[in-house]
Amino acid sequence: MSGERCRSPWTIFPVVGEALNRFLLPADTGRVTRGLGLILALISLAVVAGLLAMQSKTAGPTAPAVTQAEQQALAVASTAAFQPVAQILAVDYAQAGTYVGAQLPLGSGVMLAQATSSSYCLQMIVNGSVVHESGPGGSPTAGPC
Repeated sequence: MSGERCRSPWTIFPVVGEALNRFLLPADTGRVTRGLGLILALISLAVVAGLLAMQSKTAGPTAPAVTQAEQQALAVASTAAFQPVAQILAVDYAQAGTYVGAQLPLGSGVMLAQATSSSYCLQMIVNGSVVHESGPGGSPTAGPC
């Protein structure tokens, strides 16, 4: 067996081998159409970009659902900070009869932006956004007083 030569598979099936060899063409003999491939690649990129743009309206960082969730989170975070301060202001008002000159707890992050004899406006910054609460009995709202 070591003396036998390895035979080509086409010697076993000569008819198939002749049929295949008859249709062989040399590489790059005809006109190469690379331009069509480039155009198709650009079209597919444009389609993908269009689909991403359509999806970003419903799922991106500026989508209505995302901004609404951010506003709700902002309201919850500011309520947690404003509530204890509002209680302290209520105690100060009960003692002094006015909100003017009321002292807020240190380290609360809340600022008394406006104070009158019967109302006040608390203000703080939550994640870079200014939030305020007009009181007494108000709820957190985005923006300054």
